[in-house]
Amino acid sequence: MEEARRKLRICLIFVVSLAVLVGCIYYFNDVKNQEKISEGTLVQRCTAPY
Repeated sequence: MEEARRKLRICLIFVVSLAVLVGCIYYFNDVKNQEKISEGTLVQRCTAPY
């Protein structure tokens, strides 16, 4: 029983670590490289002087 819990814990740690790694790769390759993100923004920066 203890061996099964140990294997399950290792498997869960591996799956969570893999999900975090894939999320970081997605963020740095897709989201961070875009200059202007138009989807999901509620406030747009205006650079014109008033």
